[in-house]
Amino acid sequence: MTTEQFTEEVRRMRPMLIGVARRIVNDDEEAEDVVQDALLKLWQVRDEVDNLPGMARVIVRHRCLDIIRHRQPMLSLHGIEAEDIEDNVTDERIERMMTLVSTLPTMQQTVLRLRHMQGMEMRDIARIIGASEVAVRQSLSRARRAVFERMRF
Repeated sequence: MTTEQFTEEVRRMRPMLIGVARRIVNDDEEAEDVVQDALLKLWQVRDEVDNLPGMARVIVRHRCLDIIRHRQPMLSLHGIEAEDIEDNVTDERIERMMTLVSTLPTMQQTVLRLRHMQGMEMRDIARIIGASEVAVRQSLSRARRAVFERMRF
């Protein structure tokens, strides 16, 4: 593929890629960065790929999910009064839980983080990761069960 052909293909698919990234990361600047990174990676493999737009979407989605996984966790501890708990005990439990989450299979980690740390709806998670809502619910259930069982010991 020539540089001109690649440039033309990028011109056509860039708005779609930015839209995908925006929906996942909810940040215009971050979406632009993700797409730029994806296009650089796509340039490197352009001669090995038959479906450039499809590969570009996959690269964008994976990069966005990496960004979400590495964001600062936003845990909600509603219903718990601050004076009822010592800070160091809470910090230790949260740190232990986050360590446990990081040991889960990638799909379970992603679903758990998107649902409980980003507050996303099941249908949105399903759309982002390219799975059915049933698969998302099943993965979330397995992740919760695994964390619960490991936290007990």
